[in-house]
Amino acid sequence: MKAIPALTLAISALGIVLGCLSLVLNSLEAYPVPLLGFLSFSLIGLLLHVHHHRGVWERGLIILAGFSLISALLLLALPEFLYGFQINAIFHRSFISALLLFAAALPSSCSSLRHLLGATPAAEDISRYPLIILPIFLALAAYALFISHIFSEGAANLDWKIITTPYGHPIRVAGMRNHILGTLLLMALTSLISLPIGVGAGVFLSEYGGRLAGVVRFSLGALRGISVFILGITALSLVGYSEGTFLSDIITGVYDAGAGQRAADGSFLTAAIFLSLLVIPLIARATEEGIRSLPTEIREGSLALGASEGRTLTRIILPWSSPNIVTGFLMGCAEAAGSLAVIMFMAGTGEHGVGLLSEVTSLTHFIHDTGPGPDLFKTLMRDYQYLAALLLLVITTGLGIAALILKQRLARRYRGA
Repeated sequence: MKAIPALTLAISALGIVLGCLSLVLNSLEAYPVPLLGFLSFSLIGLLLHVHHHRGVWERGLIILAGFSLISALLLLALPEFLYGFQINAIFHRSFISALLLFAAALPSSCSSLRHLLGATPAAEDISRYPLIILPIFLALAAYALFISHIFSEGAANLDWKIITTPYGHPIRVAGMRNHILGTLLLMALTSLISLPIGVGAGVFLSEYGGRLAGVVRFSLGALRGISVFILGITALSLVGYSEGTFLSDIITGVYDAGAGQRAADGSFLTAAIFLSLLVIPLIARATEEGIRSLPTEIREGSLALGASEGRTLTRIILPWSSPNIVTGFLMGCAEAAGSLAVIMFMAGTGEHGVGLLSEVTSLTHFIHDTGPGPDLFKTLMRDYQYLAALLLLVITTGLGIAALILKQRLARRYRGA
């Protein structure tokens, strides 16, 4: 008789769905308590069913039934809003409802699915699927809601005049053209700096050993793991220390304010150098993995035919690893486009133009700069935050798609696969 396990599974699945909805809606508070009550009674029924057919009292079902009943009573006793306990926030009861529903319904679904399938070893394995699927589903749902919100709000504020017009001051002209151009310039400069260094480091790590290679590998790992805020503060400190030196114009940047040249807070070149510290380890790691994937027979065959190590490197090894290099390169461009913490302390509005030594700016800084504040003009510009986020999402997603396409084409061309 499978009706009781099936009923318990259905109630558990409904509890999981209600828990997901309770994370984003506060209007479903009438349903968690009765659902937990029904779940508790169905688990008791499943417990009696198992005892009748197998003669055992399953401890897990007893615990789940008791927990479901206690959770229902707890939700009945909780007020609608929770605060205090040294927590600087106010929580709605639906948040607690979601947590309790997940804690009760998820293991209940696993247990009921196991009994529905006959409680065999194979059923034991299959019953673990809800534990694996739910976190993936929640992550995908969160991404879908986040991206759909950006698309809907960004498309609603789409205005080509804003995109093609630079931000103006003190006339206060709304526009993000220089922020878009600044993002593209940051990507280009970061690529020019990080690509040769990253590929060279990857080749060195894969082709040569010794203590120096160990130092390089440790340094790359440290750079990749370092906080981006530390890099941002370091860049800002460098800008401050360079004032009055012969490198001041290069590091701090300059712009024409109408009454002569003035120093900025950081140039595009400075920002690209510090962004490269994040991208170089990415390219180096991708290059090293691509080179190490080369079959030994191909390398040895090239050397056996009389090719030098340099020719083998340029004609065999690097083309073979080019899919990895291109993927790392494009992912590095996406990181340069979306990074804010490195430039947020020295970026500007881009009102004085975009150039190698101009004041650095980007779309990410546009989103940050038009955040909450007392400035009325910021409030007006805030309507275009989602448009800037949409443009940034299109750029980074496009780079990701380009990386996949180029990786496949280069793999077919140089690896025959």
